[in-house]
Amino acid sequence: MKGYRNFVALAIAAICMAASCEEDSKENVTHSEELTLLISLQATVDGAVGDAVTFKFYSGKGPKETDVVVLKNSAGKEIVCDIVSVTSDSFTFIIADDVVTGKYGFYVRRGETVKKVGDVQFNIEDRIRIPEKDGYNIYGVITCDEVGVPGVVVSDGVEVTVTDKDGIYYLQSKEYNRTVFMSVPSGYEAASNGVLPVFHKAVDGNPNTVERADWTLTKVNNANHVLYLLGDMHLANRNNDLNQFASFASDLMEQVNANKSKRQYALTLGDMTWDLYWYSNAYDLYSYVETINSKVSGIQIYHTIGNHDHDMNSAGDFNTVTAYKAAVAPTYYSFNIGEVHYVVLDNILCTNDGTGSRTYDSSLTTDQLDWLRKDLSYVDKSKTLVITMHAQMYGETGKASMAYSTELEEIVNGYTAHVMSAHTHIIWNNDKTAEKGIFHHNSGAICGTWWWTGYYTPGLGLCKDGSPSGYYVYEMNGTDVKWRLKPTGRDFNYMFRTYDRNETVLSAANFAPSADSDHAAAFERTASAWVSGSADNYVYFNVFDYDPAWKIEVTENGNALNYETVKVKDPLHLVSYEAKRYNDNKTPTSSFNASNVSSHIFRVKASSATSTLEFKITDRFGNVSTETMTRPKAFSINAYK
Repeated sequence: MKGYRNFVALAIAAICMAASCEEDSKENVTHSEELTLLISLQATVDGAVGDAVTFKFYSGKGPKETDVVVLKNSAGKEIVCDIVSVTSDSFTFIIADDVVTGKYGFYVRRGETVKKVGDVQFNIEDRIRIPEKDGYNIYGVITCDEVGVPGVVVSDGVEVTVTDKDGIYYLQSKEYNRTVFMSVPSGYEAASNGVLPVFHKAVDGNPNTVERADWTLTKVNNANHVLYLLGDMHLANRNNDLNQFASFASDLMEQVNANKSKRQYALTLGDMTWDLYWYSNAYDLYSYVETINSKVSGIQIYHTIGNHDHDMNSAGDFNTVTAYKAAVAPTYYSFNIGEVHYVVLDNILCTNDGTGSRTYDSSLTTDQLDWLRKDLSYVDKSKTLVITMHAQMYGETGKASMAYSTELEEIVNGYTAHVMSAHTHIIWNNDKTAEKGIFHHNSGAICGTWWWTGYYTPGLGLCKDGSPSGYYVYEMNGTDVKWRLKPTGRDFNYMFRTYDRNETVLSAANFAPSADSDHAAAFERTASAWVSGSADNYVYFNVFDYDPAWKIEVTENGNALNYETVKVKDPLHLVSYEAKRYNDNKTPTSSFNASNVSSHIFRVKASSATSTLEFKITDRFGNVSTETMTRPKAFSINAYK
C-alpha cells in the first residue's frame, strides 16, 4: 500500500481519542463490561484486503485479542475485522474481504459491548488474482509497474522461497515470527512509509489461516550508491538530546543533498531508543520513528535492533522484540542494493526475567544462522556482503566477542564481507580480509557519550574514546567499498586531534573546581595519566578511524619522528564528560559511560617544548588530513570546540 502498506501505523495524520469521542453516546451501546479505549486512529489507510494494520493506544486502554474491529459504512453495513495481535501499546487487525474504498465508522466490540472510536477512510487497492495452493498458508505477488518480478527472495525468518516468472510466491510457514518479508532485489526499491522501506508485513501467527502479502517495487539504477551508517542514537527525551539530534539530522541532510545525483540509503546499527525511557519519559520506538521522519527525508532507512530497542519489561528474548517488530522492522532480514547483499542480524540475546532487569548475551541464534544459510544460497559469491549487528563480532584485539562468531565465519566463507557493529560508543577496525574475508568495522555513536558532552558543552560531541560523534558515509561502486567518518558539524578531513603533553594537565582544581574532596580525588584517579605536569616534550594524537592501512607521518624541522601507540584515555573526553560529572559531585560508572582507553592514540617525542610539528595522516583510500602544530599548544575545552 502507499503510505501504510506494512503492518505499522506510524505517521498519525489525525488522532481521535476514544475518551474524547464518548459524547457520541448514540453510537456507544453497552450491554456488558465497561469498554474504555484510548486509541490513535490514522485518518486514512491505503491498502488491500488481507493487509494487517496497526494502531497505537495509550495508558493500556486498548482492545484485547478476543475483541474484534467493526467497520460500519454510510449505509449501516457492518464488517468484522479480526484482531490478530495486541502489544502493551498497539494492536493489529486484518482488513476484511468486504472492505471497499470509503469512509467507515471504526468500532471495537467486546462481547456484547460496542464502542465507536472514530472514522477512518479506507482506500482499497485492486490486486492480481492468485489462486491459493494447498499446503501453503502465505502467498502473494511482487510487482513493478503491474508486472510480476521473478526471482525475489521471500521469507518468514525460517523458510525461504522465491517468486516465479509471474512474481508469485507460496510459503509454508509456521508463522513463529509473525512476519513475512521480501529481500528487495538489486535494481529495485520498495515503497516507503516515511523513511521506512516497506518490505515486511505482519501475519497473524496462526499457520492454519491463509494470508496474502503483496509488495510493489520501483525500478531504479542503484549499482553505485551511497550508504549512511548510523550508530547509536539513544533518543530518550533527556539531556537536550532531541535538539542535538536535530543538528545531526541537519548534517545528514546536507550530505543527502550533496549526493542527490546518486541513489542513497541509510542503515542504523541499533539503540535508536532507550527502553528504560519508553516508560519514564514516554519516548518509545514510535516516538523515534516520528522524530526521524520529521528530520530526515529523501532516503530509505533500514534498521538494526540494539539492546536498548528490546523491551526489557517483557520476559524472555522473543517477547522483548514485539514492540520493535510492530514499530520498525523484523529483527533479522536481508535486502540487495546494486552489487551488495545486505544482511541485518540481531545478536542481542536477552536473558531478562521481565521485571526490568536488563541482562543479555552477545550472541546470534541458531534460527538466524539456519535462515542465513538459506538466504545466501540465492546470493552469488561475487557479491559483496554487508552484515550489520548491534554488538561487536570482534573486540579491539581481534578476538571473537560474540557467541556463534565461528559459525558466522563459516557461513560467509568465500564472500568478501564487511561486518558492521556499534554498541560500545568507541571506534575500532579489525581487518581480517586476508584470513577470513571479513573486515569488521565497530562504529562510534551519533549520540557520542549518550549526548552528555554536547549537553555540557553545546557543539562538542565526543564518543568515549575521544572520537567525534557522527556517522559514516560509504560509497558502494559495484562491489567496491569505500568509507569515511563524517563528524557531526565538522568536515570529513577532521580525522585526528593533537595534544601537547607539556600543556595538558588535568587537575581537578582546573577542571572540576566545584567537586568535593572525594569527587575531586575520584576524577584525578580516572585521569591519572594526565594529572601530573610533564616537560618530556611528548605530543599525543588521536587518529579516530585508524586501521593499519593508514599512513602516519610526523616531522619536526623536516625530520621524521617515530611514533608509538599508547594506551591512555583521551584528555578532551575526560574534561568534557568526567570532569563535568565530578564537578556536579556525580560519579560516572566505569561499566557504563566513562572514558575508554583508546586503541588509536599515538605519541611522538619532540626535541623541545617550542618546536613546530607537521602532521600528515592518510587513510587507506588516500584521503589526507594535515596540521601544523605550533607549540606550546594550550589545552582547554574551548580550544577544541
